[in-house]
Amino acid sequence: MARIAVTGGTGFVGIHTGKALAVAGHELRLIARGTRKGPRPAQAEVVRADVVEGHGLVDALRGCDVVVHLVAIIRERGRQTFDRVNRQGAENVGRAAREAGVGHVVHVSANGADPDPYFAYLASKWAGEQAIIASGAPYTVLRPSIMFGPGDGFFTVLAKLVRFNPVIPIVGDGRALFQPLAVSDLARIITLCVERGADHQVHEVGGPDHLSYEQIIDVITAELGLRRRKVHVPVPAMLPAAFLMDKLLPHPPVTPGQLRLLKKDNITRLDAVPSQFGFSPLRFAENCSYLQDY
Repeated sequence: MARIAVTGGTGFVGIHTGKALAVAGHELRLIARGTRKGPRPAQAEVVRADVVEGHGLVDALRGCDVVVHLVAIIRERGRQTFDRVNRQGAENVGRAAREAGVGHVVHVSANGADPDPYFAYLASKWAGEQAIIASGAPYTVLRPSIMFGPGDGFFTVLAKLVRFNPVIPIVGDGRALFQPLAVSDLARIITLCVERGADHQVHEVGGPDHLSYEQIIDVITAELGLRRRKVHVPVPAMLPAAFLMDKLLPHPPVTPGQLRLLKKDNITRLDAVPSQFGFSPLRFAENCSYLQDY
């Protein structure tokens, strides 16, 4: 049994990861900035610290064997910028882990992480990886493709789009590729990384299928038992609406940055999980019934 600190433990990935680690018998310490309540495993300890500012992190991590770093944003809002949260937050966690004597940092990045500034989100995730690597703390970096499961922020949005619109806009040619990975499988991978120990490697992970954006829409439409007409809309034509929604809505269905990401396939090897972690991940088309609730 290990004592594991988890940043972002009440988020989408954190909830599933906490459950998997608890089932595996590990002791959990959730690092939280405030008093926000959310689902958490029984007996999990909650310690206040600020990942972005770095306040209290060393004390929060002291006595832990592993820290799983999950805090990240995919949309900028006010002071919550990619640089502050995705890069600076990772740098703070790496530094604090080293100072606290933590033996292993499991850092969850994103597939496609790259220093190209055109893709601001991916550039910030790449910078976060580099910060962890440079910190001197023993590490494992995971780069998951887009994740699905109850509470996800992508497939559930598409399900609402399909459910409430008779005509579905398909961004561009609809051929951008994704490799959906079940969040429960990512939680299983994180648990395996904890138990294996630091390997100082970067692992790309994804599900068992490469699906285009249009194929994903088709899978969701079939799961919901609906018939919808599809219309392809050029990306430039969608940018003005995306810009307005990003400025005006608290939870916009798409942002300009996310439209840019559709220019880049979000995939890795189809055998990435079996070859590196020894099990077969779930298929999206066979495990998306949770979308019925959205």
